[in-house]
Amino acid sequence: MTPAELRYFSAGLTADPPGSPSREWIAGLASGMPANVVRPAEFERNGLSRGATHYTADISTKDRKTLIIGFTGLAHRMMMPAPWLLDCLNPALYDVVLLRDFSRVAYASGVHGLGDDFHTALSKLEIQVSPSAYRNTIAFGTSLGGIPAILASILLRLDRAVAIGPQAFSRITGLLRRHGLADEPYVSLLAMRPQPFPEILLVCAAEHDEDVAAAISLQQQVPARVVRVRNCSAHVLLGWHHAQRTLAPFLAKLFDQSLEEPPLARTTVATAWVVNANGASLSRSTAERTEGDAKTHVSPKRIVGQARDD
Repeated sequence: MTPAELRYFSAGLTADPPGSPSREWIAGLASGMPANVVRPAEFERNGLSRGATHYTADISTKDRKTLIIGFTGLAHRMMMPAPWLLDCLNPALYDVVLLRDFSRVAYASGVHGLGDDFHTALSKLEIQVSPSAYRNTIAFGTSLGGIPAILASILLRLDRAVAIGPQAFSRITGLLRRHGLADEPYVSLLAMRPQPFPEILLVCAAEHDEDVAAAISLQQQVPARVVRVRNCSAHVLLGWHHAQRTLAPFLAKLFDQSLEEPPLARTTVATAWVVNANGASLSRSTAERTEGDAKTHVSPKRIVGQARDD
């Protein structure tokens, strides 16, 4: 459901009795909207398949947008209802794809309607949404979707992966073996080191011992930065931030960019010599990094280490 659809149902259900389940459900969703703003252009919901939904707005172009590929967990959502996540994002700057794992085997059985294994499903998704056409690309996974988000960032050569409360990799491979699935494709993919390598964030509650241990263990297997959220013991970390009314700034920090404003062109001073029409040489300062070549830029902040959320 999009924010616009939620407002539509909220208005339409006002005639229902106050205690009706539908009215109470929609009212609860509406009251939890983080921004609760009506934008000039709204997200529209496009079903790519039964297991994949594409949220986009007919505004701006892909080379001015960030694509977020969301890997939901067992509850088929990103630790919160989809409208709350979309409400934090400016549709002029973001497109979102939400994937659901109905087999509950960390996407090893693929995505319904896209493919029967992880590689096939992601390859078909790549054809449908063209991640390389975007200014920036982020794989975003929660809980059981955390490891698949990391693997997708490597496979599709995305810019960043953000895994919220990811499970230990050994737990994922054990899950696959218990369901009679081979773990070798995931093991091989995690060991790949394409260049440039995506920036990977492993995000966990500082007071959730199991999640901290899983993140530290995973950091030994893949170049990543561990982000521990202080004063938090909740595995459902995004829901916790929503309750604290800090969801939007938290997401902006994880994505390393504004959720509302277009990025400023980052520049370095260089000297380029050009020849004007009469043959005279002119010197000028040029911007070496612009939106057009952002995909080839390797951030100097891509480091391996541990950090605390502040």
